Amino acid sequence: MGPTTEGSPAGEPERPPGGPDPDLPAGCCLETGFTSADLPRLRVLVGAYAAHLGLAGRGHDALLLSANEVADNAVRHAGGGGRLALYRDGPLVCCRVCDDGPGFDPSVVPERAPGLGSPTGWGLWTVRQLTAGLEIGRGDGDRFRGAVVTFCVRLTHSAG
Repeated sequence: MGPTTEGSPAGEPERPPGGPDPDLPAGCCLETGFTSADLPRLRVLVGAYAAHLGLAGRGHDALLLSANEVADNAVRHAGGGGRLALYRDGPLVCCRVCDDGPGFDPSVVPERAPGLGSPTGWGLWTVRQLTAGLEIGRGDGDRFRGAVVTFCVRLTHSAG
C-alpha cells in the first residue's frame, strides 16, 4: 500500500482522500500516509516538495534526512506507519509527522549525542541538530492518538 495521495510538486496540493487535516496550515502542499514499504517513495516526495517550497543545498538535505528519521521512528516504534505533512511557514519549511503509537515524552531526546554503542536516541537527536526547531506533542485522540513531531528548516534565500 503506497501513500494515498494525488497531485505533484508542480500541481495541486497532494492530499489524502477525505480532505486535509483541519489542524494543518492552509499552505500545506503535501499530506500523505505511509508505512514501512512507503519510506523510499516518501523520501522522493519530501525531496521534490521541499525543493518546490524553496529549499536547496544543506537545508534541503537536512529536511529530507530529518523527515526520514522521524518517519522511520513512527514505523519502528508507533505501529508501523503514520502521516506526514509538509508546509511553508514564512521563512521556514516545516514537516509534521503524526502516528497512532503510544507517544513519548520529549525528555527522551538526548541533549548530547548518544554514546557510540547506544542503539537508540540518534534519530531525534540528529533532527534536533539539523533543524531550526523540534517540537514533540501528543495527538488529540480524534485523528491521531500517538506522537506529533514537527520540525522546520529555515530557507536560506528568498523563495517565491
